[in-house]
Amino acid sequence: MDEVLPDLRAEVERHQTHTQGHREALKRLVLAQRHVRNTPEGYWVASSSPEAAQHALTGTTPSEGIHAAAVLSDGVSRLVTEYGMATWSDVFSTLQAGGPRELIEAVRKVEATDPTGVRWPRYKSGDDAAVAYCRW
Repeated sequence: MDEVLPDLRAEVERHQTHTQGHREALKRLVLAQRHVRNTPEGYWVASSSPEAAQHALTGTTPSEGIHAAAVLSDGVSRLVTEYGMATWSDVFSTLQAGGPRELIEAVRKVEATDPTGVRWPRYKSGDDAAVAYCRW
């Protein structure tokens, strides 16, 4: 989305969340997203459309020495990628100690320190958060 709709995203992020300007900019962004999401001219995201799966980014890694794996929605991974408030090592330590619930609570605590998106501009004060974690 950053490459396809950068101006609209920037417009949303110029406003604090929960303001009229933010709501209006977000509405324009969402309408534009509907026209480009999961299209060749736009960008691909997980979807119920089988065609979206054809555009998934995949990879492999040797399993030797790996004892755990996690899949995180962007609402959780932003703790590392957007907020810079944890490392990937911290994420796995939290998962090992307290599981997905504790990791999501850590994200929510960080978001609560910036409820209007001043420090970390974003679409909403808290995004959906999902974690799948397995150990062997």
